[in-house]
Amino acid sequence: MRLLIFIGLVYLCYRALKSRLFPAASMGNKGFRYNVRNIDDVMVKDPYCGVYFPKRDGIPLNVDGKNLYFCSNECRDKFIASQKKK
Repeated sequence: MRLLIFIGLVYLCYRALKSRLFPAASMGNKGFRYNVRNIDDVMVKDPYCGVYFPKRDGIPLNVDGKNLYFCSNECRDKFIASQKKK
């Protein structure tokens, strides 16, 4: 009986030390989600005015098979007008 109690106490001490020395390991997979940074969206540069903005907020335009993204309708329209002049 004393042997079982001794083994139990040793195990509890081991777990306590392990959680103090390696907190992420004692949390299981939960600890890893805090260490990983998720990228919400890609930043793109407006080809007309040069402003960087999230791609999801951009106004798309397909030019010669290439997708371009603009920060606003105004920049898109100015880009189209500048391309027509060329």
